[in-house]
Amino acid sequence: MIIAYFDCFSGISGDMVLGAWLDLGLPRKLLRSTLAALDLPPFRLTVRRGERGGLSGLRVEVRGKKKDPFPRHYGELQKLLQKSGLDPAVREKALTGLRYLAEVEARIHNLSVDSVHFHEIGALDTIVDLVGAALGFHYFQVDEVQASPLPAGRGWVQSQHGPLPLPAPAALALLQGAALVPSASDRELVTPTGAAILKTWARVFGPPPVMTLKAVGYGLGLQELADRPNALRLWLGENAAPAATEKILVLETNVDDMNPQWYDYLLERLFQAGALDCLLLPCQMKKNRPGTLLQVLCRPADSPVLSGLLLAETTTLGVRFQEAGRWVLDRKGRRLATPWGVMGLKEVRRPGRSKNGFRDYSLEYEDLKKAAARERKSLKEMEGLIRGWIERRDSPCRN
Repeated sequence: MIIAYFDCFSGISGDMVLGAWLDLGLPRKLLRSTLAALDLPPFRLTVRRGERGGLSGLRVEVRGKKKDPFPRHYGELQKLLQKSGLDPAVREKALTGLRYLAEVEARIHNLSVDSVHFHEIGALDTIVDLVGAALGFHYFQVDEVQASPLPAGRGWVQSQHGPLPLPAPAALALLQGAALVPSASDRELVTPTGAAILKTWARVFGPPPVMTLKAVGYGLGLQELADRPNALRLWLGENAAPAATEKILVLETNVDDMNPQWYDYLLERLFQAGALDCLLLPCQMKKNRPGTLLQVLCRPADSPVLSGLLLAETTTLGVRFQEAGRWVLDRKGRRLATPWGVMGLKEVRRPGRSKNGFRDYSLEYEDLKKAAARERKSLKEMEGLIRGWIERRDSPCRN
């Protein structure tokens, strides 16, 4: 699994992302030929090696000719990308980033999405940066994208509407769900295009993930900063295990005065509502009463409904919650016709000595139970028979 980690110690912008990809080894000829697939007016793309605060990296600038008109409304830019000869994967991701930008601009300025005019961002720069970013992710076959917390500076940025507070309203709207840290800088550290790139690709914000580091690229910002190098550092590596990380919530409550028969119905409803797992743990509560610690693991989006069920279906007066992370193996479910009936399988690839790990699977309990009852065998014996049949069937030595 290929991981890209955006180390945004000085923020992020579209041109910094493009410079970092090029510094990592994205071929310049490929970038230019990809941009040539767009129906863009003549422009100059300059790539120069430079230095910011002692860090060497690449600075990318896009310069169009003032006499050449360029469409700036979202609807026009959308059609430009849709009609282009870009690779479909690159085109769709660039369109997603552009749509995110248009939606927040429309909301901030009380406009319809199609009428949004990219005067704040620079339409030509935006298209080049979004397409270049999408090309980088596609070229390096990135599977997972994470980013560091982003510096939120204070100050003002000039716009066609007059001075706007930093972080720029469009950037701040795009950063909902991202981790932000205070910054004393009065410069614009996170641009709307940089925020749109993170919203399109990044799923986790925090410290660097566990990885085998393969390369590091630096994309340079336009200006020198007094308190830090104005650069974006992009890490590229491989996950040490074939697993992904995700954020979950842990919901908990203590119960000591409820009919235990109700737990069966409660857990059934919790799983139907999206719970990833439910645990009932014995505990000793106040006044030496034996009780139950009820724990529910869930995705953040499902927590309001699940918390509501706990409050409605138990005698508790409150529900605790905390965020946790977990490593998750990619799993695939399938149905397999065996001599003992159709069996459901959950397949995973577990980490091992070989590069790709080893294949493992589990049988669906309900299907195994039915087969054991039909054959009048124990569950253990039935599982052994089915596993043996599957291993013989999938063996490369099988005639």
